Amino acid sequence: MRLLRLIGPALGAALALSLLPLAADAAPRKRAKAKPAPARVAAPAPAPAPVANPYGWLVTVNAKGVLSPKFAGSRSYGFVGYPTLSFRRPGAPVVWSSPDDSISLRVVETPRFVLGPALAYRGGRYVAQDAALRGLHKPRWTLEAGVFADLWIMPDALRLRGEIRRGLRKEDGFVATLGLDAVQRFDRLTVAIGPRARFGDARFMRHQFGVTALDATRAPRFAPHRPDAGLYALGLYGSATWRANESWAYTLHAGYDRLTGGAASSPIVRGVGSRNQFMVGAIASYTFEWAR
Repeated sequence: MRLLRLIGPALGAALALSLLPLAADAAPRKRAKAKPAPARVAAPAPAPAPVANPYGWLVTVNAKGVLSPKFAGSRSYGFVGYPTLSFRRPGAPVVWSSPDDSISLRVVETPRFVLGPALAYRGGRYVAQDAALRGLHKPRWTLEAGVFADLWIMPDALRLRGEIRRGLRKEDGFVATLGLDAVQRFDRLTVAIGPRARFGDARFMRHQFGVTALDATRAPRFAPHRPDAGLYALGLYGSATWRANESWAYTLHAGYDRLTGGAASSPIVRGVGSRNQFMVGAIASYTFEWAR
């Protein structure tokens, strides 16, 4: 009993010490405060796409240079340089056209067919170009007005174009051209090639290639010649355009015509000219937006 009284308090103290960790585990724990979620930053709204100005124009200024026969049927060549302008609405697709197309305005237009007026310049024939022409009548330079039509047999790949025009002077007569172009695009490079056929009415043929009785009297080396209407040239034409950027483009083009029929048999062509007609040219084009 005395032993129990001696060890009892010690056992009780040890038991109490052993229960302290359990009591600590049983005590309620304070919850850690939850950290607020980071606020989401709204993504900036995309900038609105630029809207084309419906009242503006994209103006293309072309500087052109051409080396070609001095007159129809000539065997000598001359160089001429001149500017042209073209217009289209911003956002409108760029429709391919050939450098030898007449100046034209699209009045009726569908994805495959275009129709409208056309205007072209035709040079004259003068003694200053070749002294051998002395005594012959002189076809003067003229403007030819008419209509054109484009038919895209294969969209943006194969185009058939026809033009019929009449010179502004009475003696000029009617001419018509028919051409087929195969067009191929390679990124910034566009190339095209195709045949050409040229026709003239009797007035045009006699004015350009004929020799009148008065001509033969004044220039005896030329026999009288009175050609009829019809096909007067067949040829081939090609072009290559490099678009450097949205503003600048550069074009090289060349063509060959072989005179036929009454043009080929003309004493002018046979005597001082050539049935083979070549041309080569270059164009630098600059496009800018003009708003009003």
